[in-house]
Amino acid sequence: MSTKLPRFLFSLFVFIPIVFITATVVAQTLYVKPSSEIVVRRGAGTDFKIIAMLKDGAAIELLEENDTHSKIRLANNKEGWVLKRFLSKKLPLTQLVESLKAENEVLTQNKLEGNNRVDTIDASLKQTATELQQSRKKNAQLNEKYMQLQADTANAVAVKKTLQKTLEENKVLVQKMTIIQRKNDDLRNDSTVKWFLAGAGVLMFGFILGGFFCRSYKRKPSLL
Repeated sequence: MSTKLPRFLFSLFVFIPIVFITATVVAQTLYVKPSSEIVVRRGAGTDFKIIAMLKDGAAIELLEENDTHSKIRLANNKEGWVLKRFLSKKLPLTQLVESLKAENEVLTQNKLEGNNRVDTIDASLKQTATELQQSRKKNAQLNEKYMQLQADTANAVAVKKTLQKTLEENKVLVQKMTIIQRKNDDLRNDSTVKWFLAGAGVLMFGFILGGFFCRSYKRKPSLL
């Protein structure tokens, strides 16, 4: 009994520091540094069984760690321990290059799409400018027609006024001509009567004078 107690106390004093040294961390993704393949063991030490081998650049999930080892979870959900010095938060160079290439391809594609959009917008702007120019030209033509229509309307109003004035003047002239015609007719009638009377007088005078001469001519032989 006395022998087991010291062993128990010894194990307890050895285990307690290990518990305090091992710290639980927030799960994060780490990568295997460029090196030869590293082993994953069941526990933090070379005495534990190897459960997997990790290649360079393999991504693993960090669960907890101590001074020398890190507990990880693999892609197949297996958990184990690896030496801490073989892990890094930085993406491996090969993967970084591939990532940069992929990002560059995305940027290049975005640039091409952006250029295409710019070309489309430029074409649309040119089309809009052409349509605007045509619209302005059409507007100018319509404005010119409107001004001409206004001028024609003004001319039509002036012509209408002139025509109305001319019709009124013609009406007055017709009235004057009617009056003058009537006076002319009256004068003609008066002249006809006067000439008729004058002709009749001359004719009567001729008859009287002829009769007088006839009588005188007949009387002359009787005197002889």
